[in-house]
Amino acid sequence: MKKYNTILVFLFMTVILFSQEKDVAKEAQNPLANVISMPLQNNTKFGLEGDRTSNTLNIQPVYPVLFESNAVLINRAIVPIQSSPDYSQTSGSITGIGDINYTVWYAPPPKSSLTWGIGFVSIWPTASDDILGSGKLSVGPSLVLVNMTKKLMLAAIISNWLSVAGQSERADVNKFYFQYIISYFLPNKWYLISAPINTANWEAEDGEKWTIPLGGGFGKMFKIGNLPVDLHTQAFYYASKPTGGPDWELRVQFKMIFPR
Repeated sequence: MKKYNTILVFLFMTVILFSQEKDVAKEAQNPLANVISMPLQNNTKFGLEGDRTSNTLNIQPVYPVLFESNAVLINRAIVPIQSSPDYSQTSGSITGIGDINYTVWYAPPPKSSLTWGIGFVSIWPTASDDILGSGKLSVGPSLVLVNMTKKLMLAAIISNWLSVAGQSERADVNKFYFQYIISYFLPNKWYLISAPINTANWEAEDGEKWTIPLGGGFGKMFKIGNLPVDLHTQAFYYASKPTGGPDWELRVQFKMIFPR
């Protein structure tokens, strides 16, 4: 009897651990989850002006603060390490740090599968070269909507920022940002994902405002030792872009997850 009890306890704990991992796998896709994470996202854009290529590695730490009411304050920074074509020459590129993006969202306690968060976004003029940044400090409102079901997560991040300070000789900034995230969960911790970043530069001329990529990819959740990690790749075709914009983009993201 003792032997059977031990087996039952082992099976029970296995089910609990599997359920926790499955929840973490889903939460890792949720921008409002109470999960500390460190995504490393690499974006390579092809077909720029002169058939050239750019690359950006975004270091994106996410640190949530949980309140006693179960509301959560999500802090997300994006530190871009960029390599951009040097258009003052026929070849070559300029590599360095770009403008740092810091966003904070307040999300009240969830009451259904639909959750939301509201806050602000700020863009800091930290670029190491003029070509890598705007030269302006910009701020604006930001909204997140998330609907999570057993198999599907739908999310949207909507922001708009305007320049409020910075180099007077640089162009003013007024930019709209819209990222929708569709994740469809498959067996064995695989998933399909589409998360393009759509933007509009309101300061640009008509016909030059919108950047709209279309596409998606797939990913998988697994462990390195005891550390849950997530790896996915996506490809996007640019259906709309300003003059000189990319034809397509390849994204690879590796995310380390630190469950509470």
